[in-house]
Amino acid sequence: MNRLSHILLFFILCLPYKGVAENWMSRLPDETYVAVVSIPGAHDAATGSGWEAGYESLGDLFARTQDLNLAELWSVGVRAFDLRPCTRDGYLNINHGIIPTRVRFDKALCLLRDSLKANPSEFVVIHLLHETDGDQVDGTYNQQLLDLLGRNDLKDFFVPFRKDLTVADMRGKMLLLSRDVYATSPIGGFFRNWTHDATWQKMTGASITGPSGATASLYVQDYPETWAGGAMENKINGMTRLLTFSTSHQTTTQGSIRWVFNFASAYSKVTDLFGNSVSLSEGYRDNASHTHAAILDILSGNHGPTGVVLMDYAGVDISEDYNVRGRELVQTIIANNFTYLDDLSGISESISSDADRTTPVAIYSLLGRRLEAPRKGTVCLVRYADGSVRKVCY
Repeated sequence: MNRLSHILLFFILCLPYKGVAENWMSRLPDETYVAVVSIPGAHDAATGSGWEAGYESLGDLFARTQDLNLAELWSVGVRAFDLRPCTRDGYLNINHGIIPTRVRFDKALCLLRDSLKANPSEFVVIHLLHETDGDQVDGTYNQQLLDLLGRNDLKDFFVPFRKDLTVADMRGKMLLLSRDVYATSPIGGFFRNWTHDATWQKMTGASITGPSGATASLYVQDYPETWAGGAMENKINGMTRLLTFSTSHQTTTQGSIRWVFNFASAYSKVTDLFGNSVSLSEGYRDNASHTHAAILDILSGNHGPTGVVLMDYAGVDISEDYNVRGRELVQTIIANNFTYLDDLSGISESISSDADRTTPVAIYSLLGRRLEAPRKGTVCLVRYADGSVRKVCY
């Protein structure tokens, strides 16, 4: 990280948190592909809102991954939410495994909807997973979900997935991406070939499909268990390899768009309950102290896009006795967008547009948007007939 970037981050971290996080997406250019936005997210986001009556002790011991509730996560700048609904009689509840939070799924969507109404420059990405372990009414999830998403007060806030979605397409909206196929066509998009494997071949083999059937390449790291010998090293290696890729990858054509979901979350401590290894909230905290530090280290010198980073204890630096650095990580990911944009706009290695090159085939903005007639003085990426791509100042 250069001196200017250090100074910028220092002032950002010292500012009141609300001022930094409030409407931070308003500063993103409209033409930016959503796939190249760095988005801080919360894993099992509803667990900071507390537990259904009778589950308080169990939830705090085994299932808490957040200290902030959904409204507080929004206020600190989180814009990606991992929500895991399961069936009840007449509604869907958000659970973490078998343990129910006190947040109904419809209430969570309404809270996000109202936050977007009040802040129309922002948008939300939802990672959706049916929490089957918590179901109380079998066989009704798909229909209950479709009924909810089709409600008149919610349906207009969901955006159909396309790989080339831009910030302008998304402002004031939600992108709902589901790991479960709940209908023949998604409301937002379906994840395909999701993996918990930390090998590069598996991590780069997933995709997202939208209602039109168009598919985008998805790179995902979601290695969940860091408690066994060598597992923490595997987690950090997979996470950092994906982050190193995403921060250096250049999106120069629609075909080069890569969507990225990188999970910092995992659990490093377990208890043996009835012969099974069961996660502990303490394990989520301990894991976060390691994975968050690794991400912050990488972002200190790499300013490219992170994609969606889903973390535990987002927005707090200390949880219990653990230095989880969740506030610092959220702010750093947000700031990374604008450090990245500043880096692009300050390119000094550009060549003149009248340089002796092969025939230009296409011209793109530095954010990957195709341009027909760039304005004079604009720094662009030009693809030539020989397949090369060069930065050109018009």
